[in-house]
Amino acid sequence: MSGAAPEWTRTVEAALAASGWPVYGPRERKLGVAHEAVRSPVSPTLVLFTLYVQGRLCGIVAAGPAQEEEQDLLDAAAEQAARIAGRHADRAWRGNHPLPFQYATNGATWRFRNLLDAEYLDGTPASDSPQGGARSRRVFAPHQPGTVERWMREAERMPTAPTFRARLRKLPTMRLDYKRLRAAQYKSIKALEKSLASGNQRALIQMATGAGKTYTVVQSSYRLLRHAGARRVLFLVDRNNLGKQAYNEYRDFVPLGAGTPLHEQMPLRLFSKGAVADSDKIVISTIQRLWCKLSGIPVPADDDESFETERADRLAGSVASVGYCPDLPPDFFDVIVVDECHRSIYGRWRPVLEYFDAHVIGLTATPIHQTFAFFDNNLVSQYTYEQAVADSVNVDYDIYKIGTRITEQGSVIPALSTEVHPDGTVQQVNSVIAKVHKLTRAEHWQSVEADDPYARTEVNQRVRSTDQIRLVVETFRDNLFTEIFPPTVDQETGEVQSREIVPKTLFFAQNDLHADAIVEAVRTAFGGAGDGFCRKITSQASRPDKALSDFRNKRDLRIAVTVDMIATGTDIPALECLVFMRDIQTWSYFEQMKGRGARTVKDLDLVKVTADAVHKDRFVIVDAVGVTEHPKTDARPLVRDDAKPVPSLERLLRACERGELLHPDDIATLAGRLSRLGRRLDERGRAAIEEYLGVDQTYEGMVRSLVRAADAERPALVRSESSAPEEDGEIADAVGLLVASEELRAALLRAARDSWLLVDHLSQDQLLEARGLRNEEEARRVVDDWRAYMAEHEDDMLALRIAFQERRPPREVLRELKALIGKVRATRREWTEARLWKAYVDLKIARGAARRNAGLVEFLSVIRYELGLDGNEFRPYRSTVEGRLEEWLARQETAGVAFDNRQRAWLRQVVNVVAANATLTVASLDEGRRAAAGGYGDFVDAFKDGRWKPGELVIELDRELGA
Repeated sequence: MSGAAPEWTRTVEAALAASGWPVYGPRERKLGVAHEAVRSPVSPTLVLFTLYVQGRLCGIVAAGPAQEEEQDLLDAAAEQAARIAGRHADRAWRGNHPLPFQYATNGATWRFRNLLDAEYLDGTPASDSPQGGARSRRVFAPHQPGTVERWMREAERMPTAPTFRARLRKLPTMRLDYKRLRAAQYKSIKALEKSLASGNQRALIQMATGAGKTYTVVQSSYRLLRHAGARRVLFLVDRNNLGKQAYNEYRDFVPLGAGTPLHEQMPLRLFSKGAVADSDKIVISTIQRLWCKLSGIPVPADDDESFETERADRLAGSVASVGYCPDLPPDFFDVIVVDECHRSIYGRWRPVLEYFDAHVIGLTATPIHQTFAFFDNNLVSQYTYEQAVADSVNVDYDIYKIGTRITEQGSVIPALSTEVHPDGTVQQVNSVIAKVHKLTRAEHWQSVEADDPYARTEVNQRVRSTDQIRLVVETFRDNLFTEIFPPTVDQETGEVQSREIVPKTLFFAQNDLHADAIVEAVRTAFGGAGDGFCRKITSQASRPDKALSDFRNKRDLRIAVTVDMIATGTDIPALECLVFMRDIQTWSYFEQMKGRGARTVKDLDLVKVTADAVHKDRFVIVDAVGVTEHPKTDARPLVRDDAKPVPSLERLLRACERGELLHPDDIATLAGRLSRLGRRLDERGRAAIEEYLGVDQTYEGMVRSLVRAADAERPALVRSESSAPEEDGEIADAVGLLVASEELRAALLRAARDSWLLVDHLSQDQLLEARGLRNEEEARRVVDDWRAYMAEHEDDMLALRIAFQERRPPREVLRELKALIGKVRATRREWTEARLWKAYVDLKIARGAARRNAGLVEFLSVIRYELGLDGNEFRPYRSTVEGRLEEWLARQETAGVAFDNRQRAWLRQVVNVVAANATLTVASLDEGRRAAAGGYGDFVDAFKDGRWKPGELVIELDRELGA
């Protein structure tokens, strides 16, 4: 092309060439070229490029200058595509039908429309085509010739479903076997396929942690590849360990209706470095490593666990810019699944997703506003934690509160300490404390020159209290088997069972130094336990993946301490306890952390790692910082990571010094950074800064003025000595003092660079409370709602009342109860038997703890109480059964029937059966402990010579003791 050609034309040709399309003028074409783009200038503002694949005309690019509207250029492409095909039908791929692959570009952006998305190969409109025909979409660059050639082959092979998007419209009709899926998983897959079929480019699935999000999308991936003809699926995570976890889930997946694992049918790759093979069908990668590939940065080693958590953000900067990558072109993936998309899709890493011409499916348990915005508010499926608990997909949780004086009030590092000499004399000496460098971990000792008070917000930020950590850990230890996991009553025998093995427990620490201190405190508190009992699992720890696997699978490792690595996404089903020693302000992050304990686990799998555990029907949050007590928000953060660029505090203060132009987002980021710094300041540090503020100005006031200024709608010059008042505006007023005072800027930077953590080993902490928290307000609401329901459905209750009063056969009563439960769950899914029972326990109406796996007999007790069948007393069902047995035995004694010790032992076994099941059958005497005692055969042998025939006795006891 001539050097006089406009810049936008050269930019378009460069993009075509980079994508593999050699560009020629009409007289420059060469023989034997498989793919080419032929340039045809139409006007000063329009240049056409006709696309040839294997000598066949198949597409067109309409290019214009930057000021041209995309839609106008797309209209020009459509008009020329029809005209050229009509004039050159002998060379056109579809004869005289318009060229199907149409691009419009102004040099900076590209838009693409494929006519075959809405019509058959022969040009006939598809019967299920969307209104208005094919829908155009923004693309990063033109598709590679090889991709276009593959599209052409697919269209010739499937002329009535010629494109991936056309096949997506048929996907919902493909049978999906619901029997091997949970109801929520089935609904999510069908809703996703319906959304994809309707042409939506992005879709969001909200599914509670532990409800099977990954399994759901693995099944969807298989259907998209197998039935919709997707070329390749990308599964994106933002942590390396989550990628390995997803790889294993894909690898072990056996598709519905198939007999072999997925990886034996479709090549599966965990991308860590190097190239992705063309044959790979499913690729799993962290978004950070994919960005390296797209930006030309060397991809880190496979075992570099810290790249995603530490260096990637610094390398990428505020926005992870990408460039065209021939090895990984924009058309490489048809579908992208983004796991934990509440945190990785917007802001810094968004350009990585928008590089690819692919459908994007988001998975999260905790969507926030930015998540909804990215997915165009297209929430196709929602399955909440409460629904998952009601369906027994997740387990519910209890809260145990540990409060200490230092946790809630802070303390003071004293300048003077009392020293007692061997001879008994007492002396006041200067206090000496340790300080630890946060990065190097170097430790130094220093004298305390003056009393150094620290607030609760500074604990484990500026100061670490040795005694606070010790007291929390020891309180946890002392109450673990009495209040946190108290003894339970065996549902079969009525025996009290206590636990002795520490449940799998996860501590959340503030930072890595805090985690180290907790590990040492735990090992000391638990009798000098060894390294194999408790260890730190963070990205900075040694071999974190192995440690995580050990924690998940091995018996010895009982307690893990983490900061963020196990906070989201990681599956540890046997985890029964979470101890929060760091506060969380964000709702979504707290819900993700809480979700680590919500997983269900099979009883046998639980016993493999915790030998004295029987069944996981709950987990416990031990709240040592008040994390469960304050409201949380997902408001847009002041430090706006989605703004370009995201400057450091030092850079922003240097901009103030130079009087540079500041945008409202810069002011918001400055306010956010100063606000975070303010929370770390002690009184002395705050005073050192405030001495440079105005007489009536405070640190908080300075931050508030910046927050208000961040709402300004236009950039403004900060105030410099030469600026006039009319040039300033609200932003200039807010940063005026920062511009004028070099001392203020220096004081802020000194405070921000404080990298030392003080270790307070002098303050003695005091336990303020250690107790389980009962949510009486919620329990009262549940009970009141239940009573209102009973009053509203009086007819159903009347039938039950009569069945109870007339002592109808237990099976008949249980049928009525199950019918009632079915009616209740049809309208109030959250009203499970376990939840209702827990509400009565929390209000202290029912006696005892909310026993594991509460079900039919607990519901039966609630019904009897509400119907007044046991007077005003709430009687546990076991005591009702035991009372009935005593009455029956008294009647037998009056009739002259006596029972020996062996027979009475079997009668006690019968009580256990009825107390657990509300009925008695012959089969039930051959289960559990009865089987070990000889089962029904021994029962027959025990009663064969007595007044009662064994078979008749079973019927009699069922009638007298049951329901």
